[in-house]
Amino acid sequence: MVSDNNRENTNFMSSQKSSFNLKDEIAKYLKKWYWFVISVSIFGTLAYLHIRYTIPQYNVSGTILISQEESVSKSELAAFKDLGLLDNTNNKIENEIQIIKSRTLISNVINNLKLNVQYFTKGRILEIENYPKSLVEINFLSDDSIVHTKSKSFRVLINSNTAFSFVDVDGKNISDHSFGKTINTTVGDIVITPSVEDIASHKGKIIHIKISPVRYLTQSYRNKLLVISKGKGSSIVTLSLNDPVKEKAKDIINNLVEEYNKATIENKKQASARTAGFINERLDLIAGDLSEVDDEAAGYKSKFGLTNDVEAQTQRVADIDSRNVQEINRLETQLRKIESTRRFILSQDGKFDLLPSTLGFDDPSISSTVARYNGLISQRKRLLKSSSEQNPVIVNIDEEINSLRQGLIASLNGVRNSINIGLNSLRTQDKYFSGKLYNAPIRQKELTAIGREQGIKEQLYLYLLQKREEAEITSHVTVSNARVIDKATTLGSYPVSPNKKMIFLAAIFFGFALPFLTIYLFDLFNTKVNSREDLEKTLSMPILGAIPKTKTKKSKIIISRNSRSSIAEAFRILRTNLGFLMAGTNKESGKVIFVTSTISGEGKTLVSSNLAKTLAISGKKVAYLGTDFRDPKFHNFFELSKGKDTPGFTNFIMNSDIKPEDVVYKQGENDPLFVVPSGAIPPNPAELLMNDRVKEMFDYLELNYDYIVVDTAPVSLVTDTLLIGHYADLSIYIVRENYSDKRILQVPENFYREKRLPNMAVLLNAAGDKVGYGYGYGYGAKD
Repeated sequence: MVSDNNRENTNFMSSQKSSFNLKDEIAKYLKKWYWFVISVSIFGTLAYLHIRYTIPQYNVSGTILISQEESVSKSELAAFKDLGLLDNTNNKIENEIQIIKSRTLISNVINNLKLNVQYFTKGRILEIENYPKSLVEINFLSDDSIVHTKSKSFRVLINSNTAFSFVDVDGKNISDHSFGKTINTTVGDIVITPSVEDIASHKGKIIHIKISPVRYLTQSYRNKLLVISKGKGSSIVTLSLNDPVKEKAKDIINNLVEEYNKATIENKKQASARTAGFINERLDLIAGDLSEVDDEAAGYKSKFGLTNDVEAQTQRVADIDSRNVQEINRLETQLRKIESTRRFILSQDGKFDLLPSTLGFDDPSISSTVARYNGLISQRKRLLKSSSEQNPVIVNIDEEINSLRQGLIASLNGVRNSINIGLNSLRTQDKYFSGKLYNAPIRQKELTAIGREQGIKEQLYLYLLQKREEAEITSHVTVSNARVIDKATTLGSYPVSPNKKMIFLAAIFFGFALPFLTIYLFDLFNTKVNSREDLEKTLSMPILGAIPKTKTKKSKIIISRNSRSSIAEAFRILRTNLGFLMAGTNKESGKVIFVTSTISGEGKTLVSSNLAKTLAISGKKVAYLGTDFRDPKFHNFFELSKGKDTPGFTNFIMNSDIKPEDVVYKQGENDPLFVVPSGAIPPNPAELLMNDRVKEMFDYLELNYDYIVVDTAPVSLVTDTLLIGHYADLSIYIVRENYSDKRILQVPENFYREKRLPNMAVLLNAAGDKVGYGYGYGYGAKD
């Protein structure tokens, strides 16, 4: 059951939201047309006053090209970058922009142009700044460091060529002074002098001199100054400034560019000086290191007997050693030959064999002796062929052969000794040169290391000499970073602020937007029933009409026979409409009209009581029955004998001895109304309404009265009304404008669709002032 109710609520609310009508929406705003007129008028007036009393601002801009080239040959930092001491990255445009907007540069501009002192004269409405020249000039005798921190205002009234006065804001004289005389003030001693020759022609004029602290002005201009790059990767920068005085803005931008160039040049000169100093220190250090390396190389060569060309020297030693080895091999061969010959000769004792003639000895005496020896051996062999060994000739030859043999052995021994001496000498030399060749790579390596260090030191020394010259040249030939493309100039003759067109457009926009938004939000968050249209959009039951909002006391009968008010006419129309709605009732008399509502406070009792009175004025006999046992309000509308405690319907139900006519009270002599009050408040109202005596009361009233108007309890709070609903011939459901919630309209809609109350119709109570005769009978039913 709960889910069904939720589904019904959702469908009900969605049907409300979906019923969008553009014409109705436009009409909703047109009804409040005067809101838009008032709002636009107010915003238009505010816009006019803002423009009239706002100091106009003019835009001044200039364009510069910031050089980003860092050539190795031209940059004063090139030496550091080549040495790897600095990052070799070009300056970023963003960094240069921050430098241009730095406090240091802007404060320098303020000091150069003396912007901390401003001169104003009175215009028609606002004060106008006199720049670059005023009628008078203030000169400070104190140090700038003191003046730049002060804030002071003077108003100088020109009296004559020689005299002036200090006045206050209202023009009252404070003190008199003379031009050119020293004046002691809170900002120190000052001297005011005229800036024009004929100062007397300006007699009576007041010049407002305003002195501001430099640091505050610096921050102010930093906030106002706009420095932007033309595009990503572009070195072109635009400087823009808004100021009331065009000439001052031009001077600020131009002077700022000059200060930026001065700062960059000075920075480059300082960097060059630091570079030169650093290079000189390095040159002194490297010169000492280079001298130590030269001494080390000379000592090493002297120690090991090396020449400048170690490789050639080593090659010569290798050649000498090779020749020694060859000579040793040759002498050893000679020595072996001598030893072989000597053994052969010693083995010839008693033998007479020929010696080899091709032994190749270097000593010619040995060769000649061998030749003589072989000749004698040959002669002896020939003689022995014809004689014997005892032949004296053969004996003499043998003696001579033995003598030659002894002499040859002695010669061979001498040559062998001589060869051994030479061979030992060569072997000694061979050891010396072999050692030389073995240590040559080590000497070469060590000498190469010394030479490499010597070369590095020498190269670095020459490099630093070159860079020192470059740094010296750079320090004397320094160019600025910025090149002016466009000098500072105004973009137009009209001020950029205040922008009249945009301000008036904004005023019109907000003039329409504010009431529109107010109405929209009010409508968005307003869930109350605001008009008859809300009922027509939501409910499918007939709409009886609307009762205008009464300005009199609520708790009274406001209808009389002679009343011609709009509310009286509304009730007469309601009386007429009742006839149409009850046309299908077969009763000639005793017609029962229920008046109910969703919640308390919707005017149910007010409408029902005045409706009963309206029927009574028409000549009908009308009974007014109160069935709201829980919160009765009868005593507020009628003059009852005991007020709230007057016996009524509940007393009749509970006491069977009481007859219906005992609780019926006549109200008024003319057009009387017969009232049955609710009676005492019972603890069980629902059970009482289910009693049989309720039917007895209704039967009595239907029999004796033309109309019975019943003031019932609210249907959403209790079930009392539904318990007796079958007695009704017509059920009037009250909805109060700007009180009843739209969301609870589903309650009467459900009752109507489910026919839980017979012949239902809705009535709008407390409608707006425009409700009157135009609101008549209408159903407004929806399919």
